[in-house]
Amino acid sequence: MGVSGWLRLFSRRGHSAHRRRDKEPAKVPAATAHGPVIAPSAQPLLISDMPDADVTALILGPLELSVAGRHVVRWNSLKARAVFQYLLMHRGRPVRRDVLMDLQWPHHTYTSARNNLNVALHSLRNTLEGPWQGLQPILYQDGCYVLNSELKWWIDRDEFLSALRNAHLDHVSDHPIKAISHYLKAVELYRGSLFEDDSTGDWYLAEQRHLNELHLQALEGLGEIYLDLGEPASAQKFAQLALARDPCCESVHRLLMRCYAAEHKQQLVSRQYSICVQALRDELGVSPGAETLRLFHDLTSVSS
Repeated sequence: MGVSGWLRLFSRRGHSAHRRRDKEPAKVPAATAHGPVIAPSAQPLLISDMPDADVTALILGPLELSVAGRHVVRWNSLKARAVFQYLLMHRGRPVRRDVLMDLQWPHHTYTSARNNLNVALHSLRNTLEGPWQGLQPILYQDGCYVLNSELKWWIDRDEFLSALRNAHLDHVSDHPIKAISHYLKAVELYRGSLFEDDSTGDWYLAEQRHLNELHLQALEGLGEIYLDLGEPASAQKFAQLALARDPCCESVHRLLMRCYAAEHKQQLVSRQYSICVQALRDELGVSPGAETLRLFHDLTSVSS
């Protein structure tokens, strides 16, 4: 079903929620006496829904680019796209020319790599051309390239990280409803892995794994908050989404076991533990850790 599917499912609880068409973020309703009301579903993330910006780049998932409101349908040069991706990930930090040359043309001579970089940058500047009144989107100074900070850039990765920071602050400050709102924003922003449609690069793989882990933590965080607020069924939905990303995440298996225990479904507690055991054995060749084993025994022991 995916994240958007689960969010649509949540919005159908009780009376159907009207979808918001404005650009203001939907407000999460306050908790009721019986627990929180699930936030209304957000629209699928599209460039047309983004705030006004000179350049809008969605890089969590397949790359989508909009320049001055114009959607870039295709790239004339894949090398230009590759250079742009590197500059995006290092926005605000000058990137040396020889770094780009070594990254994209490692087996070329210096002259050949420099010429190829110039061609790629020419194509990239054409792609980023807009009504900037003389401003260049890419600046060159002292052997370095940098994205022009005088233009307004909107990048989903930056918004994703900001939403997670706000969610964490609200969570530790005991503001669960606000934390839910920020977590839901982060989950919506995460369409997929960083540069998901690029199979040629490997320099961003460490960051890709890091962002995948943060997304997993956001799903788990939502599950934990909903469970704390007395909504185990809602917590289960996000826990299942997290396990779809990482079947071997023991903390999420433990979260699901606690959800089932809160509903007095001991059989499902045992089943989830068995699923955890099998996933760890099949994928990693290990057994559950002491914390998982202890929780299973605590939840399934017969009260005296």
